[in-house]
Amino acid sequence: MKKLCFLIMMFFVLAACSTGQQEEVHYIAKSEHWKAVYDSNAEDGLRIFYLGENKDLGDLQISIEGAKNSLGLSDVRVNTEGQLTLTKKESEQIFKEDTSPIIHIQWQSYDETLEVQNNRRVD
Repeated sequence: MKKLCFLIMMFFVLAACSTGQQEEVHYIAKSEHWKAVYDSNAEDGLRIFYLGENKDLGDLQISIEGAKNSLGLSDVRVNTEGQLTLTKKESEQIFKEDTSPIIHIQWQSYDETLEVQNNRRVD
C-alpha cells in the first residue's frame, strides 16, 4: 500500500513539473531614433534606447498603448547613455497581453511611433 501511495504521489509531482513550463515573452521595436526592448524574464521592465548622437533630448512624452491597458509618461528623460528604463510593474500589464503594443515618443520637435513585435518562446 505504501508503494502504491508513493507511486501516485510521484506521478503528481512529475505531472506538475512537466506542465510548469514558463513562457518567455520578448518584445522589440525599432525606429529611426529609438529602440525598445521588453523581456519577461529580465529584472527590468521596458527599456527604451535613443539611437541618435545627441543625448541631451530634454523632456520626453511617451505613451504606450496595449489592447486593454495604456501608460502615459510626461517629462521623463533618458540617462547619460541615452536609455530610459521603466520598472517591471509599470510595463508588465501592457506587455503580458497577447498583443503588439504601440509606443509613441515625442521629444523636442520630433515625433515617432514604434510598433512592437512579439516573439514568444516556451522554456
